[in-house]
Amino acid sequence: MNLFEFDKSVAAAAIAATGTVIGALVQLRVAWRKELSERARSVPVTKKSRRGPVAAVGLLFVAAGVGGFALSQYLTGQSYRESLALRGELTAQVVQINATAARLERATQSDQGSMERAAADRRGAEGVPVTATIGPCQTRAALAPAPDPAPACTEQDALRVTLCASVPARAVVAATDLYARPEESQQPWIESRVALGQDVGGARFADKAFERPDSEQTKLACVVFSSWNGAQAYTARLVAKYVFVPIESEAANTSTMLTSRVPQ
Repeated sequence: MNLFEFDKSVAAAAIAATGTVIGALVQLRVAWRKELSERARSVPVTKKSRRGPVAAVGLLFVAAGVGGFALSQYLTGQSYRESLALRGELTAQVVQINATAARLERATQSDQGSMERAAADRRGAEGVPVTATIGPCQTRAALAPAPDPAPACTEQDALRVTLCASVPARAVVAATDLYARPEESQQPWIESRVALGQDVGGARFADKAFERPDSEQTKLACVVFSSWNGAQAYTARLVAKYVFVPIESEAANTSTMLTSRVPQ
């Protein structure tokens, strides 16, 4: 507490009280010396001479009242200033706590976003598989009774199925791994890998893969599989692998071509 930090009104009251006290003390001293002088000269004490000390004492009471008022005002103002300072410190602490909470929330969201992004990247690296089976091809002539053997299917008569894998709309399809094998085959998929347009015995995938929209969150990576083999059914498999790229890079890659990795 600084004793010299007075308000202007309080300072004026304190100065007035101090001046009154000093004046009263001076008046008392003068009255006292005058009374002693009159007693030494054996002069009778009059009512007028008695009024001096009474007036001085009255002034002392007034000065005491003014001084008490000034002191109370000073203490009140000092308490108010301390309350304001404490309120300011509390406000600063609240602001700091809110800022810390906001930083923690952003860090939590960032960590959660990083984990979600890592999970999405892992799913994209593993790929989205789609499998379909297409039966043996039969021409219209083969369906009608005839004594002669039915003619074999040609590629123009082929049965077709479209395999589509759903991927995130913001993702870029990095690879479309293709597999095809006879329906009854027990050969592992990894050994049944084929390329776009590769003939696998009366069946093949189309020469190009394509994309088409699905919803606001997803799109479809598709490829057509055809079979004109009249003796056996085929099972086709598509695994679409994708990656996420920064948003600014997506504008420069609006038309991304699908690629197929062929085993060496």
